[in-house]
Amino acid sequence: MTETTNPLKSRVLDRDDDLRDVLEVLLQRANRRQMWLMFMDDRGCLGDPLMPMADYPDDPSNVVEIDDLGQVTEAHVLMHRAGMLREMTGNASVVLAWERGGSSAVSKDDRAWAQAMAESAQKLDIPLRAQFIVHSRGVRQLHPDDYL
Repeated sequence: MTETTNPLKSRVLDRDDDLRDVLEVLLQRANRRQMWLMFMDDRGCLGDPLMPMADYPDDPSNVVEIDDLGQVTEAHVLMHRAGMLREMTGNASVVLAWERGGSSAVSKDDRAWAQAMAESAQKLDIPLRAQFIVHSRGVRQLHPDDYL
C-alpha cells in the first residue's frame, strides 16, 4: 500500500502508546496463535512488510541446528531472520506482536518469548522497538518488567 492509500503507515509513531493504537486498528484482537513481524522505518512510521507467522515454535529456548547459524535457539533464529528482513527492506527497527487468545494478562509463554527475543535482539545488535500481546480484547504492550 502506498502512503496515500494507508494514512496509518504515514503517521509518525514517536510514542509507544501511538504505536499500540495503530496496532489495535490494524490487528484489532486475537483470532489465533501467531506472531506478527513488523518494522519501523527511519521516519518513525510503520514500515513494510507486516508479516504474520502462524506456526512459530512452542519453546523459544529449544536448540535447533540451522545450516547458516549452527546450533542456536528458536528465538535466535527468529530474531536473526527478522534482522535480515529489516536490513533487506531498509527499515530502522523491529516490532513484534504475539497474537493469542485470552486476557491481557502476561502468560508464561508471553514472558518466555518476549524475554528470549529481547535477549536475542541485544546479542545480535538488532534494534527491537517494542513487543505487544494481541489478546481477545485488544492490544497490550509488553514492557521489560513484564518479562525480565
